[in-house]
Amino acid sequence: MFNLRSLDLNLLTVFEAIYELGTVGGAADHLALSQSATSHALSRLREACRDDLFVRTRQGLSPTPVAKDMYPAIKQALDALRASLAEASGFDPGTSQRRFRISIPHPMGPFYAVALRTAAAAVAPDIVLIFDTVSRPVDLEDNLRDGIVDIAIDWLPVALDPFVNKKLFDDQVVLLARSDHPSAHQGITIENLRKAEFVTLHRRREIGHSPQALEEVSRLICHEAVRVSELLEIPTVVASTDLLGIFLSSMGPLMKKRLGLQVFPIPLELPPMPIYMIWHETRRRDAAHRWLREVVEQKLGSFAQG
Repeated sequence: MFNLRSLDLNLLTVFEAIYELGTVGGAADHLALSQSATSHALSRLREACRDDLFVRTRQGLSPTPVAKDMYPAIKQALDALRASLAEASGFDPGTSQRRFRISIPHPMGPFYAVALRTAAAAVAPDIVLIFDTVSRPVDLEDNLRDGIVDIAIDWLPVALDPFVNKKLFDDQVVLLARSDHPSAHQGITIENLRKAEFVTLHRRREIGHSPQALEEVSRLICHEAVRVSELLEIPTVVASTDLLGIFLSSMGPLMKKRLGLQVFPIPLELPPMPIYMIWHETRRRDAAHRWLREVVEQKLGSFAQG
């Protein structure tokens, strides 16, 4: 294994310039170095690689097979380093090619992901957003800490330091029913809810970690006819049965529009359900990450108005 500590990495930019321009003089002008300094750098690089790297021909310096093998990896590494340093000094979303991974374990993850993807593409066409909407991410805290995941969006905050939990908006629990459900005419009362049959959601985590609003509503549900794994399954079941479902008000208008469902308030004073954007404190000053947080805050904050 070659020991990089023994190599002046500035020599790699000399190698790149000579490879691309074909002459020591051209490389020297490009790098704003003297020709003697550039020749000396090439000699040092030849010694380190134990190869001539370039041989003189009528057309200039021609790369050896070793140099041809080295160039793609060195070029890729230098380009990545330049891009990273440029973004660290001044991030430009319009030209950046950064890749971000966003974990949305919140049950409305797919809808949030589509909204964020559209918002980001409008101002940053070359930035890539990768979404993970698994309901129970096993290593979420570790992945946020290690930079594998840039941001998480959920109603369950990460109660550890140094994680940041920033509230995006307050959601509310509502009832879903098909358009001609009998409850539309009878009205929704606590007594009706205790008698009604529901399609319900499997618990994501132990009861002590569920949002308080969901816990209070669950105590009203006496008859669970169907239990599903994902929240987005509930509207589909509700649309084709007399079952009622618990849902989130932020997505109520969408359920009305796409499935023709009715949305009813629950006749109970319930606490709000804060939706959080979660990240690790070490990312706070990263300009690119700050841009991503602003996109998330602006776009998902609009769900508060439905």
